[in-house]
Amino acid sequence: MSMEREVKELLQALGAPVVWGAFDADVGYPRITLQRISTVTGYSLQGRVNVETARVQVTIAARSYGGLLELAPLVSSALTDLRGGSVIRIKELSRRDSLVETGGDVIRLQMLDMQVRYRA
Repeated sequence: MSMEREVKELLQALGAPVVWGAFDADVGYPRITLQRISTVTGYSLQGRVNVETARVQVTIAARSYGGLLELAPLVSSALTDLRGGSVIRIKELSRRDSLVETGGDVIRLQMLDMQVRYRA
């Protein structure tokens, strides 16, 4: 199983809609979007090794700050506890809050930057 599928399935178990990239339709709030920011491939003297490290941004969007406060710690804990399959380790690098105003609504955001080490 791929790292992307493992991470998505793990977060879907928390009950919020999850997608890599962007949602094609309105799925309501709270919701989680995943984006790969960068990937580093490991090499040895014999060539490419089977381990990669990616930086993944996890964006949690909710209508209220309370919604963020409920979901964000669950997301962080679930990801940093994940081991097995293709995922070797996930580490939280940073967390920041933001907001977006759309059509008169204010959507609260929390972005988690995660370092994901996995078998390619």
